[in-house]
Amino acid sequence: MHYPYRYAPGVEVLGAAASAIFNHLLGDEVMESLRKHGVDQLQPDQWYPVDKFIEVFTDWFKNPSNTSNQLVSVGMAIINNAVLPPEMETAPLEQKLFLLGALHQINHRNGDPGGYQIEQVSEKHIKYTTNTPYPDDMIYGYIYGVARRFLPRGTHFTVSYDDTARRQHEGGTHTIYHLKWD
Repeated sequence: MHYPYRYAPGVEVLGAAASAIFNHLLGDEVMESLRKHGVDQLQPDQWYPVDKFIEVFTDWFKNPSNTSNQLVSVGMAIINNAVLPPEMETAPLEQKLFLLGALHQINHRNGDPGGYQIEQVSEKHIKYTTNTPYPDDMIYGYIYGVARRFLPRGTHFTVSYDDTARRQHEGGTHTIYHLKWD
């Protein structure tokens, strides 16, 4: 499978954010690719070229045994394990569900890392439009993880791709997701 996401010349990602991704994908193949691209010794407080990680994902996508479910799981795990400021626990629900846009911006610098356009469609429906250099299924996992972490316990929710727009992995310029809950 081809990795169709946009390159981000000059953009850097904070080592802590990149580590979170690859700690959940660790395997011999991923470690080999991280070494190959010179990003196998990540320091949490250092900045690294995003394009190096795009190359790692490109390698990852070439292996037919790697699945979308693995990327969804990675996204969920990252959100589940993210250390957030204490005030986030008492923030309004809407602020928590809009968190991904802010997290993306604070973990990148130097250029255009893409981002999230987040819209409250109705009381219990949020639309996320993304154009980042990261895999759609991992972003899906982020959104699912945010919903699972912050919606009231026992709330039924769904995350879905918008079927009226071509996703980034299909050659589109962005991917649209919908989070709905009861």
